[in-house]
Amino acid sequence: MPRTCYCPAVILLFMRQEFNIPDHLMIHDWAFTDTHYILFANRIKLDVIGSMTAICGLSPMISALSVNPSKSTSPIYLLPRFPEKSPSNRNWRVPVEAPSTMWLLHVGNAYEAKDVNGNLQIQIHACICSYQWFNFQKLFGYNWQNAKLDPSVMNVKEGGDELLPHLVQVSINLDADGTCQESSVEPLNQWSKPADFPVINPDFSGNKNKYVYAASSSGSRQTLPHFPFDMVVKLNLLDKSIHTWTVGARRFIGEPIFVPKGREEDDGYLLVVEYAVAIQRCYLVILNPKRIGKADALVARLEVPRHLNFPLGFHGFWVNGS
Repeated sequence: MPRTCYCPAVILLFMRQEFNIPDHLMIHDWAFTDTHYILFANRIKLDVIGSMTAICGLSPMISALSVNPSKSTSPIYLLPRFPEKSPSNRNWRVPVEAPSTMWLLHVGNAYEAKDVNGNLQIQIHACICSYQWFNFQKLFGYNWQNAKLDPSVMNVKEGGDELLPHLVQVSINLDADGTCQESSVEPLNQWSKPADFPVINPDFSGNKNKYVYAASSSGSRQTLPHFPFDMVVKLNLLDKSIHTWTVGARRFIGEPIFVPKGREEDDGYLLVVEYAVAIQRCYLVILNPKRIGKADALVARLEVPRHLNFPLGFHGFWVNGS
């Protein structure tokens, strides 16, 4: 895995390491701390019928895969960034088994803290969903057979909210020898509404953060109550307060992107794409993170030319040009 520094037109490779994990897994997102790369392994298996139709050109190659919820735990691999400094007793090929059957979608942040005895605590803020909700064949509700989008398949009936994407805090405690003593998965800030695309101020990445932002659902729509998302949520992890900004009716949003401006963690801008499906237009919305939850949170709303509409699922991160 390369450790790189990104800037316009230049990629500098500082280090290269290779890790071979002998299992059938999908790594959709990952994180790193001061001493570890953190890989969240989603279990998959071969779909025999799907693979045959894919080989024959009758379906996309993704049809050859299906989810594999065969175990009650989820593997998290802690790979040493600096093997020569890692505890000699720990075998990185043995994952930490988190006590939850979760399909990891996206990571917002990860950081670690070591006590005087050498024990290490790793905290991860992420979004997970159930294996039952994740659908290789109809991601975002897109049906490849008729090339149409039907997000109703991404919603669930009453009583199935636990299947939907939601924000969590994953905690892993290692002793001085690198042996896992405890792992847990808890709701982040007790936020129970469906949410995804957690982000933080990138200047605080890898450090203990106070704020997490995410796309979420207000639940105000009767026909599509859970997905697509129509709200930006700001979670304060210290005082547990929650503030939101909601887009207009019959509109939804993509992933928020944080643009740092000053030294304070919530000093900057939040960029988010607004989709106005009724008129088939997109808007680039700029929010003031400090004012989310207030009437003046909106800084600007820029109409995107129709031929430059953002695709559904568009997401990324901000890169400072300087």
